[in-house]
Amino acid sequence: MRLISVTLLAVAAASPAAAHPHVFIDTAFDLIFDDAGLLTGVQVEWTYDELYSLLLVEENELDQDSDGIPEPQRLNAFAGGDVDWAAGFPGDFSVTVDGLDQALAPPADHSADWRDGRYVTTHVMTLSDPVSPDGKVVVARSYDPTYFVAYDVPTAPGVIGQTGCDLRRERADRAAAQAEYGDALAAVDMSSDPFEVVDLPDIGVMFADSFILSCDPDS
Repeated sequence: MRLISVTLLAVAAASPAAAHPHVFIDTAFDLIFDDAGLLTGVQVEWTYDELYSLLLVEENELDQDSDGIPEPQRLNAFAGGDVDWAAGFPGDFSVTVDGLDQALAPPADHSADWRDGRYVTTHVMTLSDPVSPDGKVVVARSYDPTYFVAYDVPTAPGVIGQTGCDLRRERADRAAAQAEYGDALAAVDMSSDPFEVVDLPDIGVMFADSFILSCDPDS
């Protein structure tokens, strides 16, 4: 994701032992199917935490009258600005089929809203190659590999365009993940350059719930 605050990044980089997470996002998503029954993409909604929402509003001048509520026209103009990602960035979302990562196109169809003091954005990412789920294990996860951003999925995700399908949640063992994550951080040389990128494994997936697709073949 596009991290917009230089100050926030500097504070995070200066404290490697507490560098993750700094942004918290509630995720809602739906897998999208076409008329042929192929999985074609995912529709994602992010609700940012209140602090980061305020940073987004302030740094992008979305509240010109300073009443604490961004103007709708400015929100609409900024829609998609939070996902100004470098080429090749996977978008903090993964879809695997039989354990193989599926390539996702850059996000499109952006919208933005302001709800209860939080910035809400939606986008769609399409699979580069639509796939039939028949006889395959399809798993969706919302996570940041670096765990700088912590994603939670508070409500059950859904399926668009296909009946008889649902997504079963397999909860991550976060206690075990925290223990392994803590060990990894403890191995970081605290005397190194505080602005150097910390080289840690793909720890974010350890904290991510997995959502396993199942479809009734008779539907």
